Amino acid sequence: MITNEQVISIGRITRTHGKRGEIQCLTSNEYWDNADATFLILSINNILVPFRVLDWRGKGSDSLIFQLDHITDEQAAQQLIGCQAYMLLTDMNEDEELMPTWQSLLGYRVLDTDQGELGTITDVDETTINTLITLNSKQLIPLHEDFIVNIEPEKQLITICLPFLFTKE
Repeated sequence: MITNEQVISIGRITRTHGKRGEIQCLTSNEYWDNADATFLILSINNILVPFRVLDWRGKGSDSLIFQLDHITDEQAAQQLIGCQAYMLLTDMNEDEELMPTWQSLLGYRVLDTDQGELGTITDVDETTINTLITLNSKQLIPLHEDFIVNIEPEKQLITICLPFLFTKE
């Protein structure tokens, strides 16, 4: 079984491409471009599922098109839209500097400076220009560097300040 500690996020599947089951991945970094990876890992129902990559190519500066083993038609590819895409850390180029990603905050507790603990991050949505986190309470919160007060990886805790959303009465 593949664990979150064994993978790094490369983006999210945004749409199908063509009729042969190809999928388009909006990328958030260049890790895949610089790697020698055989498998694309997709999060399906919070389970990391490996797919053998038969072929891939770039599309523009921030998208990749993948042809995956056993995904042979548009209907099968449609089922993968919205999945977070990962690659194995072991496939990373040895010279590549590992940059923290928003996805690395999955499972972190969120503490607001005014409201206290808000919940635990269950999803990170980077499909739009505004990154959103979903908490276990189903609350959506915008995530931006300007809102972050502190990140404590050893405690899996992120402290934020969102004064425009949370006001005391």
